[in-house]
Amino acid sequence: MYQVFISGLPYTASENDVQALFEDCGEILSIKLPRYQDSNRLLGYGHITFNDSDAIQKALALNGSQLGGRYIDVKEAKGTQPQKTGVPPPECRTIFVKNLSYDLNADQIGDSFRPCGKVANVRMVYNTVTKNFKGFAYIDFEDHQSVIKALQMNGKKVHGRQVQVDFDVKNPKAGYRYQPKQIEQQSKYNKEYQEIQKKKIKKEKVVQKVKKIKNFAETQKQISAQRNKQQI
Repeated sequence: MYQVFISGLPYTASENDVQALFEDCGEILSIKLPRYQDSNRLLGYGHITFNDSDAIQKALALNGSQLGGRYIDVKEAKGTQPQKTGVPPPECRTIFVKNLSYDLNADQIGDSFRPCGKVANVRMVYNTVTKNFKGFAYIDFEDHQSVIKALQMNGKKVHGRQVQVDFDVKNPKAGYRYQPKQIEQQSKYNKEYQEIQKKKIKKEKVVQKVKKIKNFAETQKQISAQRNKQQI
């Protein structure tokens, strides 16, 4: 994530004013400027997220520039550089990936990490209210060595965004459920989804078999009733 922290902003400035000052640095992905709840005026600081590291350097060069009559400070935001990961325990088979593009699906995420090893499962995390993808996911591999290789993807770009990768040893929450968007994707990397589909198909077969038995019994009943009428 390529991000700078800006402070000293005029309280009357807007996102458009900030964008006008930094737009020549490179592609701006987002501008976040906190505001007072009562007056809606700026708090005087914020974050700008760019698409690449070159834009960061150009933005830092604007430190001390004037905006609305005030000199602003521009610094590289803390935590934007990829952190070094530790050593995963031998039993670890899962990685945690964040800063993924919001428009990705499970197959695209799994394909991006498939060179590291066989991907068993991809669990995307969704907002419980909006149902939109939150930009991070868990990836389960078949073996430990794949996790080691996947950790080398930390700081690399995946579909245009620099991702942060770390290992994860926690079990999925018991309340975890696939969101409708995940089910619609029919991901080849979702084992749980595949199991759900198998159970669904099995259940449908049972239902169809029961229907056939009921239909056969009903038919036999009707034939028997007709025979009885004829005998009378």
